[in-house]
Amino acid sequence: MWLSTAPKTADPGAVQPLAIRPILVLTGESDAQQAVFYDEVPVGSQLLVFGAAHTNTKDPMAAPEVLEPELASNYRRWWNNSWHVVEEGGQQHAGEWTAADNDRLRALVRHAHERHLWIRFYTLDGATEKEESCNGWFHSYNFGSLPAAEQRWRAAQQAGVDYIASDQYELLGALLRNK
Repeated sequence: MWLSTAPKTADPGAVQPLAIRPILVLTGESDAQQAVFYDEVPVGSQLLVFGAAHTNTKDPMAAPEVLEPELASNYRRWWNNSWHVVEEGGQQHAGEWTAADNDRLRALVRHAHERHLWIRFYTLDGATEKEESCNGWFHSYNFGSLPAAEQRWRAAQQAGVDYIASDQYELLGALLRNK
């Protein structure tokens, strides 16, 4: 089997260890997805897909415990976030990276890990307009320059972010490998 799995138990709060395989399938917050990928799976069978925790997005700059009040469950194991929860207005309104921004990022990561959730931020790009245009990338995810994106990639890595999404994955991968 190529998929990472975990056994489904009668208690959804009993997070079971993953059998790690080359592919880990993550899905979103949707309760409809939970119905199919978790609720309909018989106890004792293997879970093949793992969902994101529900996020309260009314105020993206709210305290971490307001944004994400849930503990991880056997199905909901990760917390998916836009960059709007780190820097007000997200990528397009990000200014200079500050100590307060770094503290906010670290608080979000710490909170996720205390809740036993993996944490992901999307999509951290620093592309030119030409790169965006020819690749079909969204301008709303762009910090405006590669150095600005790289600074945030490093901060995310140092803070312990589990998943960093970027359309510039080759550059991100090289930066992460070279610490």
